[in-house]
Amino acid sequence: MLMRREHATKLAIGSLALLLPFAGILTVVPLFVFALFDSSSRLLSTSLAMLLIIREILGYFHIYLPLYVIAISFVASTFAPFAAKRFHAMTGSIIYVLITVILGFPLATFVSMGNLAPEKILFICLLGGLSGAFLYNVSLKRDFTVPFGTCMAMWLFSFDHPLPAFERILIICLFGLSLGLVAYWAKAADSDAVLSETLISLLVILFGGLSWFLLLLAFYLLGGGFTKYSYAYKRNLGIAQSQGGVRGYKNVYSNSLVPLSMAICYGIYENPIFVYAFISSVATAAGDTLASEIGETSKSKPIMITSFRPVEPGIDGGVTFLGEAAALFGSLIIGLLATAMSMTGYAGILIATIGGFMGTNFDSLLGATVQSHGKLTNNGVNLFATLFGALLGAGFWWILQII
Repeated sequence: MLMRREHATKLAIGSLALLLPFAGILTVVPLFVFALFDSSSRLLSTSLAMLLIIREILGYFHIYLPLYVIAISFVASTFAPFAAKRFHAMTGSIIYVLITVILGFPLATFVSMGNLAPEKILFICLLGGLSGAFLYNVSLKRDFTVPFGTCMAMWLFSFDHPLPAFERILIICLFGLSLGLVAYWAKAADSDAVLSETLISLLVILFGGLSWFLLLLAFYLLGGGFTKYSYAYKRNLGIAQSQGGVRGYKNVYSNSLVPLSMAICYGIYENPIFVYAFISSVATAAGDTLASEIGETSKSKPIMITSFRPVEPGIDGGVTFLGEAAALFGSLIIGLLATAMSMTGYAGILIATIGGFMGTNFDSLLGATVQSHGKLTNNGVNLFATLFGALLGAGFWWILQII
């Protein structure tokens, strides 16, 4: 009985989104009433009320937080979780996204008074659904992180930017989700990683293009495939990836956040420097993954990259000749694919190979120093290594312009 009341209250809070076009900031009144009289929904109603208050304050500084974005956050934090929680993690996540889009689309159209293009609303609703489902799965304080997280994610991309047709956006999202589901069924990624990869694929394709995503996909395939390479041998040594090599969202974001940023920057500024930064960062991620997964199977003992002294397999900062060769191979593959898809000329092969190889060794250097002292996790090291790779790619492109 108590659970039913809690669900009914949250659905009632979600329905308050219908008041937004008429009441605006005054919608905080019924939200605070819910917060006052129902402890189970206090955090949720207060979080949504704070979004409206923040919007009002930002308006005084001529900063625009769209009301339709907040409206979709109402759906993503009330109706979508209610529908999704009845299902298994992966199915529930898909239901979550569907409900956010199905209810958020007409609601956003209504709140915006029909002044938004359908493709813009669909794009924003998909962002809200994917980010909301992800946050709902990984957060402990869902009633805070989901409203604020979805709102910030949608607001970040609410600026005016040319978007493809409605149908194409839908196809892109379904394409990314289908690839993620294949990885999930192949036990190469968990449900949170699937949501993350779908969100990344949507943004990379929309801002960079299909070839940009295919290059990133090549890294995912290389990483997933070589994680399984000699897995039993690596498991016996105690250095294999945990959970049978299933990748989580932290691994996805640590390797993809920098390439994603480069793709978005290219879509906004259309400067070729971001093309080479993207390629070099992906090459770093691919090179590092292959160096780890293949290098750990080397019969020769690793040496520490800082002291060149022999160390045990799996020690942070340890490198082998086989691992170095694998890093070079992985970086070269990315460069060849980028050139084959006409993202760059032949210089892209050289930039990706050198940038990826150097980025991989920078990863090992970080592992031997800051990671071994507990200053960074492996995911943090991956993030900084891909950033270093991106900077190398940008630097090489700049040198080419001078030459």
